[in-house]
Amino acid sequence: MNKLFAAIAVILFAHAAVAADEIKLLRSQSTVSAYYQVGLQSVRFEALVKNLAYAKQVYAHLKKPDGSWIDVPLAYSRPADNGNEVWAGNFNDSDATGLTYQSWDLEFALRYKVNGIEYWDNNGGQNYKQAKDSGSLMPSTVLFDRFVDTGNPVTVYGTRYYGSVSLKDIGSNKQVEIRYTTDGWKTTRSAWAVWNGGFWRSYYSSATNPNQYGVEEWAYGLTLPAGTTRIEYAVAYTVNGTTYWDNNFGRNYVVAVKMQ
Repeated sequence: MNKLFAAIAVILFAHAAVAADEIKLLRSQSTVSAYYQVGLQSVRFEALVKNLAYAKQVYAHLKKPDGSWIDVPLAYSRPADNGNEVWAGNFNDSDATGLTYQSWDLEFALRYKVNGIEYWDNNGGQNYKQAKDSGSLMPSTVLFDRFVDTGNPVTVYGTRYYGSVSLKDIGSNKQVEIRYTTDGWKTTRSAWAVWNGGFWRSYYSSATNPNQYGVEEWAYGLTLPAGTTRIEYAVAYTVNGTTYWDNNFGRNYVVAVKMQ
């Protein structure tokens, strides 16, 4: 009987593996908005996934306050370099009315199912742990733009397109530049992001900037000429004499816009 259990265990573990580079966490975000005594915890997961096959499932495996675990499905966001993809997904714990009064500190891992094998990024066996109203956690990258590809033109009112980036606070003297073009790189423009200690307050959140994980949020605005329909850009973070780039894994960020 013991040999039978051992054989079953071997079969099970043969179909599950700790990820090497098959999946890793890029950024998780957790904020709790409080408005008119109604609380809403908003969570977002972003992962880098190696494209091992077309058919695959990617989840954030999240622990609930009662000790149970749920799988939060992530969806394909965009291609990356070296045969990778970015997958992302949001989670809100709500009741039938769409409201919630419950929030909790996060414990989670990433789960990737492909070709009959499950790969796990569980933070070296410790799982990822994040305070419930803490902003962003970035364990594997220094700089990451807040890009959400909706597949539709973004409506720009006036001449300014606004965005923000997350970055690791690894030095006191730093600059964050957005290098962009609106004409296919015939001409190049630059804008400078700025740090705002109250970044999360617009979400009615009490998350600090920077937070306890050493992550800061910087905001920027890009000036657009009349008639702009497309923006392409990359972000440069210069600190301690070194410049780190986020160019969307070698593809640059591209945003279709509709000016009003």
